[in-house]
Amino acid sequence: MTKVRAEVVCEKSLHEIAIKHQFSKYLLVGNSEKQVKGNEKPAIMADSVEAIIAAIYLDGGIEQAKKFIETNLENHIKNATQNVGYKDHKTILQEKLQENGEVKIEYEIIKESGPDHDKTFEAEVKLDGKILATGIGKSKKQAQMEAARKALEKLNI
Repeated sequence: MTKVRAEVVCEKSLHEIAIKHQFSKYLLVGNSEKQVKGNEKPAIMADSVEAIIAAIYLDGGIEQAKKFIETNLENHIKNATQNVGYKDHKTILQEKLQENGEVKIEYEIIKESGPDHDKTFEAEVKLDGKILATGIGKSKKQAQMEAARKALEKLNI
C-alpha cells in the first residue's frame, strides 16, 4: 500500500489536478517567480493541490476532503493498484546485482544543465565503484532510472 500511495500522491498526479482545475490562475507568487512563471511550476502547482485539500478538510470535514481526493485521483488510484508489484529499473538492477551477495550500487548526478525552471540531469550508476551506465532525465530520479535501465540492457538482464 505504501507504493500505491507514493504512486498516487506524487508531484506528477497532483500537478495534473492543478492543471485540470487551472490553479495557476489563482496562485499568487513573488516577483522573481512571476518572471519565470512560477505559478505554473509543477512543484508549486502540486503544493497548491495539497493546500486545497487541507482547506477543504478544515472547512468541510474529512468526507468532503475524501470526496475531492477520490474524484480527482480516481484514475491514478486505479492505475497504481493495477501496477502493484511492478518493479522499476533501479529495483530490478539492485535485486539482480545482489543475488549472489552484497555489492555496492551507487547513483551520482554528474551533470546539471539548463535554467532552474527547465533543468536536465545526467546520472551514472556504479557497481563497486565502476561505472555501469549513464542516463539523462528532466529530474534526478528520471536520470537515475534511465541509467539503471541502460545498465540492465548492457548486462542483458
